[in-house]
Amino acid sequence: MTTDDRLRILICIGGGPDAYAGLKYAARLSKQSCAHITLLYVRPTDSGLKSGGMEMRVARENVLDWGLELPGMTHLKAARDILIELGEISDDQKTEWRHRELSGDHADEYRIEYENSCGAVISLKLRTAEDITSAVADEAARFNADLIVVGASPEPMAGLKRLLSAKPLALRIAAICKRSIIVARHLEPGHGLLVCVQDTDRSRAMLPEAVRYARACQCPVSILSVAPTEADLPGAQKAVAETETAFTKAGITPTETLVEIGDPVATIITIGYDFSLIVASESLKPWFAKGFSVSHEVARQARNSVMIVK
Repeated sequence: MTTDDRLRILICIGGGPDAYAGLKYAARLSKQSCAHITLLYVRPTDSGLKSGGMEMRVARENVLDWGLELPGMTHLKAARDILIELGEISDDQKTEWRHRELSGDHADEYRIEYENSCGAVISLKLRTAEDITSAVADEAARFNADLIVVGASPEPMAGLKRLLSAKPLALRIAAICKRSIIVARHLEPGHGLLVCVQDTDRSRAMLPEAVRYARACQCPVSILSVAPTEADLPGAQKAVAETETAFTKAGITPTETLVEIGDPVATIITIGYDFSLIVASESLKPWFAKGFSVSHEVARQARNSVMIVK
């Protein structure tokens, strides 16, 4: 939480359509809450710039003067053009790319900053790192991000492909980062939030943040709790009632409340399909086991976007 109470949103730009959809969603939040936004592209160290036998270090040191484009710069410029189209930044602002050395690599970070009409800062950053996941986590800490947005593959993996493939980058970032994160698929504003809750302290702890994001986007809110068995039904009903009270006290009247019995992951995915965003609390499991938690399993399987509140 920042001292001026503005959201600080870190968006990972990888060139895919869902990253740019996440950018549009963040712009919506910015219009309501004047959020600070950083757009980040992480370039692996082993894809360094090479130029006709010239030493990589020399080429990197002169890249800004020559106006050359490092890999990833085109993605950031495309994101900038979207922000201009949305009216978040002006094309006539006098600004330029700047370099900062973080760890001895002369192409470690390039950044350019804009100020929007409400006074928030919008930054575009190109970083070089050996590990993309760690670089995103580091940038989230440096930026003091309230929320990370990362684009996932448009269609979740299933069956044998899921078992044989490495864990997708978006889910690795979601497991290791300590900030709330949106795993974005087909993220379209306007279809409301499905807030999924349980009768647990962890679920109750996420409610202030869930309320904050609902207020920021001014989205309709539905509340869901899934009881695995009949015996768990009272707990699910209690969780929904407590959540409805929390939103109502904050001035947000939920559109609907739902209590279901069944498999939590499958039920949340089915009901959540028609919403812009499924919201669920983080698991208490360590990062290497989060893939077996309800929220991360929903993020892996859902065909739309999932926000994991931490």
